[in-house]
Amino acid sequence: MSQPPKFHHSPPTEPPSTPPQTGNGGSSRPLWRLPAGVSPGTWEYVSADSIATGYQAFIAKTPLVAFDTAFLRQQLPPPTANRQTRVIDFGCGDGRTLRSLWADGYDVLGVDLSQPMLRQVAAGDFGDELARRRVRGNLVELGCLDDDIADHAVCLFSTIGMIRGRRCRRQFLSHVARIVRPGGKLLLHVHNRNAAWRDRPSSLAWCRSAVAACRYSDRELGDQTYRYRGLAEMFLHSFSLTELRGDLRDCRWRIQEIVPLASDGSGPLNRPGWLPGLRAGGFIAVATTAQ
Repeated sequence: MSQPPKFHHSPPTEPPSTPPQTGNGGSSRPLWRLPAGVSPGTWEYVSADSIATGYQAFIAKTPLVAFDTAFLRQQLPPPTANRQTRVIDFGCGDGRTLRSLWADGYDVLGVDLSQPMLRQVAAGDFGDELARRRVRGNLVELGCLDDDIADHAVCLFSTIGMIRGRRCRRQFLSHVARIVRPGGKLLLHVHNRNAAWRDRPSSLAWCRSAVAACRYSDRELGDQTYRYRGLAEMFLHSFSLTELRGDLRDCRWRIQEIVPLASDGSGPLNRPGWLPGLRAGGFIAVATTAQ
């Protein structure tokens, strides 16, 4: 599961003429039947075949796709021989990062709630190998994964922002902290909600989020719903720099660095020390588990 790097304030420029096609005979569920941390719009997203089959083309020109792949290669220690270094991709989507890590010599495991996305993992490059390295699971409910089974973990393209509720997002981070071996790394990407102040439509969306957080107990500052590829109410939470730091530290992660990103996600922010909490389009955090 992942999202394009933008604070959304308007419908997509090319909405489909028909609703996304699902592979389960329908994607709607009553609220009480939704998995923990999953909004109605996210459930539609993970159920839609059309979202998965067109995803690779949809993100192909997104600058962040090239940058985060290069950043992984820079930050992760080199793999040991015979694929003895395991990296788990939480929210692996159609497997773009899994394929890159596998090609570089890592052992991998992909976790995603979307069955249509996981089918794309097996259909792409290295499909035979990766078909055995994918698990369908809700990122908030990872009790099926044992402690200390991974050397490192990644959660990219604002996947954590698709989890609704701070308690649920922290539950995910705590799960990852026990799944990754002591000393292992987590690379985590989030959107910066304060970047909305760069233009009027996005700043209005920020204000609507703030008003909703004050009026409704189940809303938080940074929450937003918007139209996305035929979905009427896609959910995304964007972070402040303070919130990101606090969530990582309270979930037993030691922050090594947080890289502020340019507004389009194409690379690090110019002059990153000057008001990154306002100027950055997003952040990639590098954190380690306790030794």
